[in-house]
Amino acid sequence: MALPFAAPPDLPAERGQALQSAFMAMARDRAFVDEAEKLGIDMSPIDGGAILRLLARTAATPKDVIAGYNAIGAEKK
Repeated sequence: MALPFAAPPDLPAERGQALQSAFMAMARDRAFVDEAEKLGIDMSPIDGGAILRLLARTAATPKDVIAGYNAIGAEKK
């Protein structure tokens, strides 16, 4: 999720699905992966469904956990 791709909210669903499928096919293409490795690019793509699940889990983080994390970060400054 470090380098996400996004589309406008009014993009038709079938076009969004086509873009997602094409992106994942490109990310699995051996020539593409080989070139990325030569350039030192870390390729660990995840599909749109996995991104949505990750965002849902992140949004469900309890407020006390977030507050504890923020307190730890404040201590290190």
